[in-house]
Amino acid sequence: MRNWFVTLAAVVVLLTMAGAAFAGSSPLNATSEDGILVFTSDDGAFKWWVDARVYLDMAMYMDDGPLYDPDSGVYDDYADFHEKQDSLAGGFLLRRARFALKSQLWHDWYGEIDLDFADEAAAVKDAYISYRGLFGGNGHVRVGNFRQPNGLEEVTTSRNLMFMERSQGTDPFVVGRRMGIEVTGWQEKYRWSVSMFGADVEDFVKEANEQVNFATRLNWSPIRTDESTLLIGASGTLQKPTFVGAPDDAGDRSVSSVKFNSRPETNVSDTKFIYAKIKDVEKFSTFGGEVAYVNKRFMAQGEYMTAAIDRYASSDPTDNRESISYSGGYGFVSFFLTDDTHAYDHKDAEFARVTPNSAKGAWEVAARYSTVDLNDADADEQNGGSTSITLGVNYYPNPNVKLMLNYGHVNNDEYATGKKGVFFGDYDFDYVQMRFQTAF
Repeated sequence: MRNWFVTLAAVVVLLTMAGAAFAGSSPLNATSEDGILVFTSDDGAFKWWVDARVYLDMAMYMDDGPLYDPDSGVYDDYADFHEKQDSLAGGFLLRRARFALKSQLWHDWYGEIDLDFADEAAAVKDAYISYRGLFGGNGHVRVGNFRQPNGLEEVTTSRNLMFMERSQGTDPFVVGRRMGIEVTGWQEKYRWSVSMFGADVEDFVKEANEQVNFATRLNWSPIRTDESTLLIGASGTLQKPTFVGAPDDAGDRSVSSVKFNSRPETNVSDTKFIYAKIKDVEKFSTFGGEVAYVNKRFMAQGEYMTAAIDRYASSDPTDNRESISYSGGYGFVSFFLTDDTHAYDHKDAEFARVTPNSAKGAWEVAARYSTVDLNDADADEQNGGSTSITLGVNYYPNPNVKLMLNYGHVNNDEYATGKKGVFFGDYDFDYVQMRFQTAF
């Protein structure tokens, strides 16, 4: 499958290069568009710009007891990694340090390479080529590594998130960035995307038997004015796990497994209490619904997602191998204290960045409730559940700078013990965190 993706990408590159062979030189005009440096040709056929982002986070945690059970053998196994912490570790974090080069070529062609330099390592994020002249200019096709069409909050760029982190309610179920091909189209009130994808560009394993997976997202916006937007949508995926090697003569596919996990909505202490690894998976699917409403200063948004996992039949008659079901979701409301609003980007079916109407900037308050449940008693799978309440204050001094303050309360259930049960269950805590964000 990966060879098919690579071949298609090579064809697109060759077509672009063939067009360039007939081009002469053209002067470029440098301008600043909302603080972004842009180079544009006189005829508008070519355009290059840089997209850089830096997020600096700080957090403090208040918990109700120790993280680890000193009587557990797993405690010693994880002692070096966790340093035997008695509570979540707060402090400072370079959350993101992104640098992207983006280009418009020959009016309708688009290319992007996006790298992240946080955590003292470089990582490829977006890397794709797109043709934007599809359906008479009402659609595009792209190939490469990008976020698959799967949920509203997931496809929203981190620059425009309402809170510092995406919700724990949908985090286990979204696809994220994968190598693939996507076709998207839109009309006045509708937008749709379908994609076929494999693994993330950084997860390639030569010995792996990579599977073909599918995702789709459909949106309807019956209300879409300068002051008000109503967005209703649904998304779904059909996936198969990638397994290393081929099954043996007996059909053993025990190496085919999938992971579902979620961290609380804070990243300074990168701790995941909700963790599930399911073996012998034949296929799994996800489905989600989304709704968002904006009326001048007010905004409300929510999503709900489910996952259904089907496993291979067992040779053990006592092992029924029931299908497994997980679920989660969130809802939030926000209100601008200033005369500002959230503009809707119909072509991408997400909300754009805030451009304050006043030189004094824009102020916003928000509240979110989220829940995730990776427990399924019928399938004898108890991997943890959690609810979270988050309060936020956002200040936008200009379109390029954003300051965020979040307070959160996390309530974990008795099964939220993390990978290999290293944590206590029923571990609840509060946190205060702040972000200094700039995009230029």
